Amino acid sequence: MAISDESIKLALEHGRHLDAIQPRAISARFVNDRLILEFDNGAEVAVPVALLPPAVRQAQAQGFVSVQIEGTGHDLYMPDLDEGLYIPDLCARATFGELAVAA
Repeated sequence: MAISDESIKLALEHGRHLDAIQPRAISARFVNDRLILEFDNGAEVAVPVALLPPAVRQAQAQGFVSVQIEGTGHDLYMPDLDEGLYIPDLCARATFGELAVAA
């Protein structure tokens, strides 16, 4: 099935709309056993390290893992691990998705 130019145009417009209304992360840090995300709307989200990917859990258990915000506030990057996470998916999965039942 070929993707039409119109469907690509609609997807790009939808992405721009979401980018305009979604909060953006402005800071990310590990505190004890949690990844704390702070957003430009004043919200904070704390994700237990136990709910993060195995490589992140293992590295965090052994010491500090640096984390950077990229993608205009929608992506996390951990250069020590060459690991990235998409923040909207991480928050959704940790609160209402499969990660929420993993704990």
